[in-house]
Amino acid sequence: MASEMMERDDEILTSREAQEFLKIGRTKLWELTKSKQLPAYRVGTGRTSSLRYKKSELLAWLEKNRVQA
Repeated sequence: MASEMMERDDEILTSREAQEFLKIGRTKLWELTKSKQLPAYRVGTGRTSSLRYKKSELLAWLEKNRVQA
């Protein structure tokens, strides 16, 4: 059971999946990626290559940016 959760957290997401997971639009995802606030991985070469995101890193980014009440 714990290994299944670990696998899901280490899942690789496409840009669209990352947008859906974070509940943000394409432009906001690109801004956060371009400014190096969100870690991303390039698949292929050149500016038009696809980006991928690790779900575990998106979760860590969310925790780091949590608003304290």
